[in-house]
Amino acid sequence: MEKVLINIDWVPSNFAAATADENIPCVATGRTLEEVEKNIVDALNFHVNGLKEDSEPVPDCLHGEWEPEFRLTTRAQLKYTDNYITRKALSKETGIAEQQLSHYANGLRHPRPQMQDRITAGIVSICRRLTLVL
Repeated sequence: MEKVLINIDWVPSNFAAATADENIPCVATGRTLEEVEKNIVDALNFHVNGLKEDSEPVPDCLHGEWEPEFRLTTRAQLKYTDNYITRKALSKETGIAEQQLSHYANGLRHPRPQMQDRITAGIVSICRRLTLVL
């Protein structure tokens, strides 16, 4: 089964998704992460059906069975986890100042890949510890 890489970002009031392959012109938005994931899959299916109806070539990754692989930007990760994890807790876990995390979340600064990895690892670590209380 082919995987289709889809990047998800946070824009002023919505999540926005687009395929990583710029040759597949599909985008979608949604107020929630779940909504944008559904909307981009629907958009891709609509695109493929339209290509087939018009006898246009379908991109290789969308032939046959495929599944989405979602990747969130740091801004989207922070926006999504704001509902569950405080910036203070994430700051303590990662060693990144709360203000810096806010800059990343608001798009005022863009983290280097190493910093993105620290943020992701911090979120994962907090989630793992929370599962211990269940």
